[in-house]
Amino acid sequence: MLQNTTKNSLDLSDIDVFEGMVSVRSVFEGKDKGVTDREIKTVLFSEDSVKGNGKLLGFLKARSFVYGYELCVVKKEELELYATGNSHGGVVMLCGKRSYPDKVVVPKENGFYVILEGVEDPYNLGYAIRSVYAAGADGVIVPRHNAMMSAGIACRSSAGASELIDIICGSDTEITASLKTKGYRLVCSDMNAPAPAHLSDLKKPIILAVGGERRGFSKALTSQADCTVRLDYGRDFPMALSAASAAAILAFEVTKQNKISN
Repeated sequence: MLQNTTKNSLDLSDIDVFEGMVSVRSVFEGKDKGVTDREIKTVLFSEDSVKGNGKLLGFLKARSFVYGYELCVVKKEELELYATGNSHGGVVMLCGKRSYPDKVVVPKENGFYVILEGVEDPYNLGYAIRSVYAAGADGVIVPRHNAMMSAGIACRSSAGASELIDIICGSDTEITASLKTKGYRLVCSDMNAPAPAHLSDLKKPIILAVGGERRGFSKALTSQADCTVRLDYGRDFPMALSAASAAAILAFEVTKQNKISN
C-alpha cells in the first residue's frame, strides 16, 4: 500500500532532489550499473497524476522493493516544496549524496576523459556532461570544490547523463599527472592556440580540458598540456563559446577522429 505522507526524519541539507522521470530513471540506471552509490530515500508522486498512471506507479513500487525507499503519494503542493522547476511531471525523488572519487581508480586502457574547469553553473555543467557522455567520454573530472553541489539540476540539464557517467572530483593536475603515467595526453582548448582542433591529433588515450568562459584554466593545468587546440569561427568574433558548446564540439571531434582511425 502506498504511503500518503513523507518521512519527517529527512535531513534536507544532505539530500539531492531529482525531478521528473528522466532523472529518476537515470538514478535507477546509475545504481544498477554501479556508477553511483547514492541512497534513494523517498519518491514522491503527485496525487493529481495518479489517474491513468497505474503502470508507472507499479514500476516505482517494484523498484522500491529493490532499493528500499518509501513511495509517497502526496498533494501537488507538497511535492512542489521540493521541486525547483515545473518540469517534474508529478514525480520527485529524494536521495542521499553520491560519493565522488578523487582519482581515476582504474583508467580505461584507451580511454577518453574530460576536464571541466571553471564551470560553476549547474545548468552549463549538465549541458556539457550531456554532450561528452553522448560523444563517448569515459569520465568527467571536475575540481574538488565543485563536488556536484547541485546534482539534481545537473542531472535534469544533462538528461540524466550525470548519473550515468563516472565523475571524479579532485585536483585536475594530480589526476592528469596520474593518467599521463598510463599514456594519456592532455589537450586543452584555447582560443589562441596555433592549430584548429580538426587538424590536431585527438587520438585516444586522451584527456580533453575545457575551461569556463570567464576564468578558463589554471596555469598549473595549462603547464601540463601536451598541446592546445582552437575552434575556428565562421566570422570575426572575439568572445569565447560557452563551456558546454565548446565541450560538445571538441568531444565529437575526438569521437570522429577515433572512428576514422578504427
